Amino acid sequence: MKKFSFILKEIIHGKSVLRGYLNFSLLQIELRGRTIDIGGGGGEEYVSFVKRAKGAVYETFDIKNGNFIDFEKDQLPAPDNSYDTVLFLNVMEHIFNYQHIANEVLRITKSDGRLIGYVPFLMWYHPDHKDFFRYTHEALEIILAKAGATKIKIIPDYVGPFVAAAQMVLVSVPHLFRPLIFVPAYVLDEVFFMIKKNRESRFILGYLFLVNKKD
Repeated sequence: MKKFSFILKEIIHGKSVLRGYLNFSLLQIELRGRTIDIGGGGGEEYVSFVKRAKGAVYETFDIKNGNFIDFEKDQLPAPDNSYDTVLFLNVMEHIFNYQHIANEVLRITKSDGRLIGYVPFLMWYHPDHKDFFRYTHEALEIILAKAGATKIKIIPDYVGPFVAAAQMVLVSVPHLFRPLIFVPAYVLDEVFFMIKKNRESRFILGYLFLVNKKD
């Protein structure tokens, strides 16, 4: 019920279903030490859902903020092993050379630090400035392992077929009417899972991944 209430509130405030699920997942995350948000613009609102350990220092890096580097080929402007925590949310699908950027975000993560990332899966085309890929958990595991990760935890945002369909529909519906679509879809999915007896499904909004460079 807590999850449903939280996501419904996010939808009422104009967020997509996927963003609601992502923000709920971030409630369980804690930023520690020196933290950088790659692709975080000027400080995205999702950061307000993340807990911060005492002494955590937060900064952002984004090419939209006048940082003129090419995420496709340039090094991130930081030495190896610079950050205790690296946020990398909803960015990788916009980079064609995904292995390069994965290598870079792991490079600047300390050997005992953590990379926290998210990629959408069931989502519409959303260029920023381009939109290239949707990743499965198998693809993420290979990409992150090649980048040097040894401990990879991937958490899928599972939904049923009705919420998956609602996710695609709501983007074209005025905010006022979105709860009228989401609530019945959520209830129907609960019935669906009661019958299916297995909450894991083929309908995945996105993947949260938690990565350490060493065990």
